[in-house]
Amino acid sequence: MNKLILTAAALAVASLAQANDVTWNYSITPVYAPSTDLDGGGEVSTTWLSSSLGATKKIDQNQSLGFSISGSQQSWSFDKPKAWGGVTPWQDLRSAQLTLPYSYATADGVIFSFSPGVQYAAEDGADQGESINYGANAFVAKYFSPSLMLGLGVGAWQAFESNNVYPFLIVNWKITDTLSLNNPFVAGPVGPAGLELSWKATPQWELSAGGTWRSYESRLAANNPIATNGVLQNNSVPLFVRASYKMTDSARLDFYAGTAVNGEFTIQNQQGNDVVTEKYSSMPFLGLTLSGKF
Repeated sequence: MNKLILTAAALAVASLAQANDVTWNYSITPVYAPSTDLDGGGEVSTTWLSSSLGATKKIDQNQSLGFSISGSQQSWSFDKPKAWGGVTPWQDLRSAQLTLPYSYATADGVIFSFSPGVQYAAEDGADQGESINYGANAFVAKYFSPSLMLGLGVGAWQAFESNNVYPFLIVNWKITDTLSLNNPFVAGPVGPAGLELSWKATPQWELSAGGTWRSYESRLAANNPIATNGVLQNNSVPLFVRASYKMTDSARLDFYAGTAVNGEFTIQNQQGNDVVTEKYSSMPFLGLTLSGKF
């Protein structure tokens, strides 16, 4: 199934590469989280590397269609994790996601959006056919003025052992010439978009603070020592500050520092029953994103 995602992505890239009036965007983000205490004893640390590539094409004055493909690798390290009997509960986790966003804007400033997608998320050695999620996000938003867009959306995703449905807000509010309130992330399988308050300090520098809710799920390996072919859930509320530097009109660097609060790992067996739940202390993290468009 991960080959199917890559094939679909390759077809999307090829078709848009031949089209006119296409805007491309990209990003790459490394994240480091140092050792954090586990409630039952022991410590955990992690490094993440994620990247994305997307494109949007204007079909006509009102409609646009695009694609976005993203992927990540999570490397985890454990020191004497008592909740799992002192053994390493999982190895590296990998994910890949493909979405196909479509939007329609009316003449009076109403925007309709629908983004179906498919995601692969698994530990190394997991059954690939059992590591696929799929679903969609949809929202309706309206420009109440040139500086204020508000909307409501819903995400519905088929998880491994359950179905996840959640509402989210769409906010794009230019409060003043230098202050704005926006969504920091795209809603998707791991949760809603959140909110971020930003201040444009200079033409090159922007400072902001925000937060959201995230829920990552991964299929565990066939030889996982805790739950063969089970599911790992990692739930938390990341809070962060950001400093952004505009290098050019089409490229920027974002420096992140924050902490993931209310963190909890849950391992389920293949039947969807909880095997072990372990909370962790507030997990600090540092991140850097290079992003741009062409």
